[in-house]
Amino acid sequence: MEYFWKIIGTLSILLVFFGSMYNLFAAEEYAKKKLNYIPAFLRYIAYGIGIFCSGYVINLITNSFA
Repeated sequence: MEYFWKIIGTLSILLVFFGSMYNLFAAEEYAKKKLNYIPAFLRYIAYGIGIFCSGYVINLITNSFA
């Protein structure tokens, strides 16, 4: 049963990581097409906040399954 929870924890971390990377990619593509009036540095600040939040969630998952 212990291995089962480690697999679930690992899959959860991978899901959060790859999901957040895809969201960043999709957000940048959308911003290039439709939100070109927003300065790039503001978009990158928002992306940085998103990466920080994803890292925080991964940290919570890691602490929960450790």
